[in-house]
Amino acid sequence: MFSEALSVTATAVKNRRVIRDAFVQLWSLITRGHVRVVVFGSAGAGKSTLGAVLAGEEVPAEYEESTRTESYRLDADSWCSVLVPPGQEGLRASTWSDLSRYVTNGESTIVLHVVCWGLTAIEPLGYREVEGIYREGMDPRSFVDAYSQHRRAHEIETLKGLSSKLELAPKKLSLLTVITKQDLWWGQREMVRVHYETDYAPHLASLRQQIGDQNFSHKFWSASLLGKNMKDGEGTLLVPTAEGYDDQLRAYHTQRLSRMITEMVAP
Repeated sequence: MFSEALSVTATAVKNRRVIRDAFVQLWSLITRGHVRVVVFGSAGAGKSTLGAVLAGEEVPAEYEESTRTESYRLDADSWCSVLVPPGQEGLRASTWSDLSRYVTNGESTIVLHVVCWGLTAIEPLGYREVEGIYREGMDPRSFVDAYSQHRRAHEIETLKGLSSKLELAPKKLSLLTVITKQDLWWGQREMVRVHYETDYAPHLASLRQQIGDQNFSHKFWSASLLGKNMKDGEGTLLVPTAEGYDDQLRAYHTQRLSRMITEMVAP
């Protein structure tokens, strides 16, 4: 999920249509088969961006907080069954429970959990306004260190909460953890890999035990869905895009993400 070995051609990486065509193929499978793909994750992790990218829609340059469950479609006549609920704590009780029922009653066998190394968007707040994290005298870098660590712990708590519901799945269940904002943490990718493989992954053990090895699969993949600096609501630069991260890397990981989901939908 952190590979630098690229298999796309120079022509492909320069053409956005290549990425879109891969997702068009994916969506034709989803629509034809009426497969529900349920997406969970914290607010600001990139769930809505993922849905928009998959559907070939334009992604707004500025962060827009979602407050409702979103469905994405490929065209005006065909609704794609990919459901993205809001990630805010106050909105989870109703919306996440509704979507969890698709899993527990067997209507959905594919779940995506979107995480981002704790770099969730904080707009419209300035970083000094983030209660519980900001301390007097913090500069942007020290704030991001404290904030991302706190949010990574929250990602694990979210996973644990999801597991208690997903373990009730009566059928086979495929879970894909999508680590977004790759362009921001690429320079720390070894730290990112170690965290998700040693701190995050063990919390899947009870889920695997309840569902059974034959009926449960989990994979990681990472990608950059948008490609932009992380700023606060006042325009303060918090995390710049990493040096050395280019369009070729982004295209490779995004196309591979599409193929992975396609394989889950139509193995």
